[in-house]
Amino acid sequence: MLVSFPRPQPRLVPPYMPSGRTVRVERKALAMWPRLDHRALRRCHGDTRRIAAQIAHRTKMAPGLIEKLISDC
Repeated sequence: MLVSFPRPQPRLVPPYMPSGRTVRVERKALAMWPRLDHRALRRCHGDTRRIAAQIAHRTKMAPGLIEKLISDC
């Protein structure tokens, strides 16, 4: 007996369109730490906590201080 299963439908994900604030935060982080992976920063979607966590792996600075440095205030 042959059993057929319904095919899974592809899940469409809208393209990532960064806001102006997001672009400024990413540019500021890249200006301060030029060897950062820009693709990894894109995956953070402008979240300063996530970006600070990535930068904290490379420096001895506390993530809270990094977050203040790159925040868009």
